[in-house]
Amino acid sequence: MLGIRRLFDLLCQRTLRKITPAPRLVQRIFPATMSSPGSQDQASAKRSRAQSPEAEAEARAEAEAEAEAQQTAPSADGVAAKRAKNEDEEEREQLVFMRESDVGITQFVTAGWGGFDAIIKHRFSDFFVNEIDPSGSVVRLTSYYDAVDPTPPMSEEQKEVASLNVPEDKALAFDAAFVKLAGILGEEDSARIRQLLESGDDEQRSLLLDRELDKGQRKSVYSITNNFLPTQVKCETVDGRLEFVRPSASSRSGGAQGGAPQRRVGRGQQWAHDGDYCYFVMQKENHDTMDVLFQLARCLRSTTRSFGMAGTKDKRGITVQRCSAYRIDHKRLIGASRNLKGARLGNFSYGPQELKLGDLSGNRFEIILRHVKGADEQSLAPVLEGIRRTGFINYYGMQRFGTQSISSHSVGIAVLKADWQAATELILKPRPGDRKEVRKARKVWSEQRDARAALALMPQKAALAEYSLLQAFSRKGNENNAASAFAAVPRNLRLMYVHAYQSFVWNAATSQRLARFGMDGPVIGDLVVKACDFGAKPSGGPAAAAAAAAAAAAAAPSTNGGEESADVSSRIEPTLVTAQNIKQFTIYDVVLPLPGWAVTYPEHDIKNVYIDLMRQDGLSPFGLGKHPLKEYKLAGAYRHMVVKPRDFEYEWMRYNDDALPLARSDSDAIEGKHVPESIEFGQHVALKLKFDLPSSAYATMLLRELMRQETAAGHQTKLSGNAGI
Repeated sequence: MLGIRRLFDLLCQRTLRKITPAPRLVQRIFPATMSSPGSQDQASAKRSRAQSPEAEAEARAEAEAEAEAQQTAPSADGVAAKRAKNEDEEEREQLVFMRESDVGITQFVTAGWGGFDAIIKHRFSDFFVNEIDPSGSVVRLTSYYDAVDPTPPMSEEQKEVASLNVPEDKALAFDAAFVKLAGILGEEDSARIRQLLESGDDEQRSLLLDRELDKGQRKSVYSITNNFLPTQVKCETVDGRLEFVRPSASSRSGGAQGGAPQRRVGRGQQWAHDGDYCYFVMQKENHDTMDVLFQLARCLRSTTRSFGMAGTKDKRGITVQRCSAYRIDHKRLIGASRNLKGARLGNFSYGPQELKLGDLSGNRFEIILRHVKGADEQSLAPVLEGIRRTGFINYYGMQRFGTQSISSHSVGIAVLKADWQAATELILKPRPGDRKEVRKARKVWSEQRDARAALALMPQKAALAEYSLLQAFSRKGNENNAASAFAAVPRNLRLMYVHAYQSFVWNAATSQRLARFGMDGPVIGDLVVKACDFGAKPSGGPAAAAAAAAAAAAAAPSTNGGEESADVSSRIEPTLVTAQNIKQFTIYDVVLPLPGWAVTYPEHDIKNVYIDLMRQDGLSPFGLGKHPLKEYKLAGAYRHMVVKPRDFEYEWMRYNDDALPLARSDSDAIEGKHVPESIEFGQHVALKLKFDLPSSAYATMLLRELMRQETAAGHQTKLSGNAGI
């Protein structure tokens, strides 16, 4: 009877353990007091019972009951794993992510629409991006192997070599050399040189001509010996006279009858393509652009500096973009492509210029919104047409500011104030939502200030900035040098923080401009630059050129007073809206500046918004050229306030399985896979959107205008969880 009761108690304890909140946290704080209630009394009673024969029988029954319970209940490891999973889920539910209002995003183009619920990027294959090149063409991956590789034009030196008609046969090349030398030096000197080369006398290995030759004659002789007799003779000039030196018998690679012409080819001549750069199209899936290029560099035993790209693309999605490789043959790239994880290369060609950031005009998006609720085809049609017609606010999206509770722009404030201690502390500060390894590393640094111990725990790939800081702090003599540690962070990440702050200020100023003056059109005091269709070649004189220049500036807001400061002189000066010219412009021409030393500000209330907002952070829009370090002297740029999508399309779909894709990638098309189709009576509803945007615009801001829903990653994760997918 006691054994049955013991079995019942064990099962009850396991059940209670499952519903006890956050036991891992309690164990961490009180590790010595975590035995179950009454466990010490039970152990004492068990010891006393073991002293009698009756107790032995009872103990055996209890042991059998415990064994049976272990067989029917989950293992300890399984319970622990499940408990840890539950705790992680509880922690995620309590996470505090940034909201759009935290980064200045508050307004909409149109009022009166309540929006609807849907899940963005439930699968990475719900988000497709294809680059649009400067000519306006959408970049597609259509072949893994095709290459446009025309025969390159020959250099003057190559033309000269070709005109020599060097025979492939060694003996014929040897004989032909002296025929040509006789035409330049005469029969007598040509015969003397031949006799020297055919002689086996190592004591007489050189011949110095007894007369001087002009520069043209010497050059012709060099060309003959280098191409017809590359291993048989070395020709040099001594005081204007030519000296011919025959290698010794031990070092000579060919006999007296000559060797095959082994042409001395410089580095530039070894490259047999028209242009120093091999261009290729890269499709990647759920990987960062730089991660794929790191893989590629490893496969080719090269460095990432060998590669160029027109723009970086989101990790979570299927993206297609152009890249360039310096003097890497397309056949090597094809071989490396087979070993890449999450990426394929193709559509190879050659050209003279490296691809650089900004060498694109926009991006083509195809986005799947799953589990659409609160809208149907009829109710949403006018809203979709409204976005096609009026566009959306060109806010910087949430990706610009990070996904966690500590925003990138808050670090940017510290950097612009040259407060390196605050900047490093913000980057390393513990926060909810981190991976387990990152969380442990942050905790060690926060509590122990032990950079080496924290570095041993910090994964480099998942937290590059944090890893770089800890690595710098770990060096002897550098333990407290925050400025030196921050300088160890890769430059693109360092600048990301200050550009995030520029974007935050721009978002907030734009919200205030729309809240105070509306969407009807420009107002007196606005700044304007004529908008032009991205990807189209500007026409119409200076005004169109100005629009193109402003678009380029907005597409690359990273322009700063450092190595890119030359861009400032070519940036267009916007036009001030006055009573006389206001009718010449529309709301789509209105621009607002990203704060910097080289920009002008609107001449109305919004200028004070910049001043007041930045004053709260201890900064000034007019002081961004005074930073002690050159790379943080921000020049600023201009950005259009409202944009319209191009070639906007949409399609309603029904489906049953969330694990199946609802669109086809470029690689799917190459491999002959069919385009997914809507199921007539499918359980779930999805909306597929296709549209083009300029390179500086965020597709998530178009979705925000459509759905009236938070686009922050934390909110989307919560929606996926609520949908049970």
